[in-house]
Amino acid sequence: MSDSGGGGESAGTRSGGVGWRLVLALLVVAAIGVAFAGGLRLGREEAESLRIGFAALAKERDGLAERIGELEQEAIVFERTRKIDLEANQTAQEDLKKAQDERLALEKEVSFLRRLIQEGGGGFLRIQDLKLTQMDEPGELAYSFTVSQIMQDFGESEGMIELKVAGRLDGEEQTLPLSKLTGSEPTKHAMKFRHFQSFEGRIRLPDALQPQNLVIEIKPTTSNLPPLVESYAWSVGD
Repeated sequence: MSDSGGGGESAGTRSGGVGWRLVLALLVVAAIGVAFAGGLRLGREEAESLRIGFAALAKERDGLAERIGELEQEAIVFERTRKIDLEANQTAQEDLKKAQDERLALEKEVSFLRRLIQEGGGGFLRIQDLKLTQMDEPGELAYSFTVSQIMQDFGESEGMIELKVAGRLDGEEQTLPLSKLTGSEPTKHAMKFRHFQSFEGRIRLPDALQPQNLVIEIKPTTSNLPPLVESYAWSVGD
């Protein structure tokens, strides 16, 4: 009898142990499920956060791209405006130079007429169409000009014409006749005409000379014809 009772207790104990293990396993599975559900929820929240972040970055990218486009358009407009301003400035400078040349020509004309009146109706000479041109050799230039008589019925005008170069030589202001500039020819021109006469020649400049003005001096031998000295700013054309 005692053996039978002992066997039943052992079976109950084993049955109780299996039950507890089953409960423990269920708890573990439940914990894993809760953890998985929590992880899944956290994953979804993180994914949503990343999605929102990516959307914000995409929007910012689009905004930057739009701003870059605006800046490129502004740069195009600025460059176009700069070119227009440069062209306008160049045109204004050309117009200013033309106006200054015209004013200078008028001033010379007024001076001619004033001196003509002062001389009491005698003949009067005028220098026109002066041109300096660079030649192939450095420091070598060709020149040409025309001398005319203002008074059409004055008669024959005779005399000598001498050219001089005014500028800085070795740091000093000097005015040198062509006879002092080796290689320049002719050094003087003989003048003899009734209405006008054209002259041309060549000027050879030393390396140390910085020309500033070309001086043309006319010394008439005809009576009642006053001498003439004109100074022109050094300007070399093509």
